[in-house]
Amino acid sequence: MLKPLAFATTLAVSALALPALSLAQSADVIVTLTGVQDRGGHALASLSTESTFMRGQGEYSARVAVDSPGTLTLTFENVAPGDYALMVMHDANDNGEFDMAPSGMPDEGFAFSSGGAPLMGPPAFSLLKFTVGSEDVTLTESMTYF
Repeated sequence: MLKPLAFATTLAVSALALPALSLAQSADVIVTLTGVQDRGGHALASLSTESTFMRGQGEYSARVAVDSPGTLTLTFENVAPGDYALMVMHDANDNGEFDMAPSGMPDEGFAFSSGGAPLMGPPAFSLLKFTVGSEDVTLTESMTYF
C-alpha cells in the first residue's frame, strides 16, 4: 500500500507526464494540393472523423491564402490517432460557402483524401478515410475545378 506522500508524488509525476504522452501519440498531417488554380481567396480544409464528417468544421481545420497557381501545402499539427477524411474547398470569393453554378456543378475548386472526388452526389467517409497513428502522415491530393 502506498503511503499518502508517496501516492501524492506518484500522482503528481503521472499528471505531468500526461501532456507529453498525448503529444507523443499525436502526429502531423501534411497535405500537398496540386492543380491549384489562381483564383485568389483561400483554401479551407478540415479533417473530420466519421461522426463529424459533412457536419460542420471537423476536428481540425486550416486556412491558407491562394495567391499563385500550382501547389499548396497545408499542415495539421498534433492530430490525435484515428481515422479521418480530408475535405478542401477553394473559397475563391472568401464568402465561407461552397458556391454552386446555376447548372448545379461546383463553382469553386475542391479536393478530398484518397483521391475521392465523387462524380455524382456527396462523398462517403468510408471511401475517403485514412488513418493517423504516431507517425506523421503525408497526403498529396489533386484539386478539382469545373
